[in-house]
Amino acid sequence: MKKFIEILCLIVSFATYGCSSTTVEQDNAKTLYRAISKNDTATFKINITDREFFGQLEINYHGLYKDSGDVTGIVKGDELKGTYRFQHYGVETWHKTPIALLKKNGKLIMGEGSMEIYMNIRYFKKNVPINYKEPKFVFKKMP
Repeated sequence: MKKFIEILCLIVSFATYGCSSTTVEQDNAKTLYRAISKNDTATFKINITDREFFGQLEINYHGLYKDSGDVTGIVKGDELKGTYRFQHYGVETWHKTPIALLKKNGKLIMGEGSMEIYMNIRYFKKNVPINYKEPKFVFKKMP
């Protein structure tokens, strides 16, 4: 129940934040990152503040299909945790999955973690650390 309340508070805060009148200013401050892993390419336009982050993420799988959507979350030190809301293969159905990134040496490292599903919402297991040692994507800032 506690996790449900935390998630609900997070959703309400993002909805409130998204309705602010400074949206045009925030779009101008986004930084472009790109990562390549074997034949897959990911492009990430992100705005990071002291407390939160938001942006768009697109993952192109070997040029055959792609996932694209919005990322929002909170910043704790050099770790970013949030939600990736995306369309898979360009189909109308929207999916949500948790996302974790580590800011290190000017790069963003995408971590992996054990997940649970509660009330049809995926999230990282609370007491299991996120693995950043063998990431699928390491995002580098583009000029």
